Amino acid sequence: MKKILAFLALGLLLGACSGKLSSSKAEDLVKESLEENPMYGEIIIYTGEIKENRGYFTREEFNLYENLQKEGYLKMSIGELPVLDWRGNPKEGEFEKYPIISLTEKSKDYLLETQKKSYSDGNVYENTVKSYTAKMDKLADFHIVSEKEAEANVTFLKRDKTPFFPFEKDQTDFFSKKITFIKTEKEGWKVYR
Repeated sequence: MKKILAFLALGLLLGACSGKLSSSKAEDLVKESLEENPMYGEIIIYTGEIKENRGYFTREEFNLYENLQKEGYLKMSIGELPVLDWRGNPKEGEFEKYPIISLTEKSKDYLLETQKKSYSDGNVYENTVKSYTAKMDKLADFHIVSEKEAEANVTFLKRDKTPFFPFEKDQTDFFSKKITFIKTEKEGWKVYR
């Protein structure tokens, strides 16, 4: 029995040194990759003067905006534009209302990127915010494609859900993604996302 264990340990040691990728090494590579470059769920929040709703949000999404305001992540107010008659003159006492939305300091921790929408009327911004952080759950269907490429299906758990998570279309607690591994000359096997 001791001889079998010694040969098994020697085989594992040689396998680890040979540069071949195993399923357990692939799991370690995915975990290392997530530590170096975390994977987030991302959603878009529109801010600014939303004078025309060009598909920025549905009524249900606007309700989610109102919830974020109640929780202190957004500030919302109402702007007014005069309604114009057929000659382009303002109609007396008639105003069209529109939302003015801004992020608060409380939401800045989740902000990844902000871009001004060039086709918008007024000042409308597209804010990419984190909705969750992905953590690896398990690696399955691992196979070597060639000497320098391997693939696996990885299941990730949605952890550290943010106040923006309700905007996610997929409300499940996990998702799967095919991950490719590439063998480089200098660094050996790496995750290629």
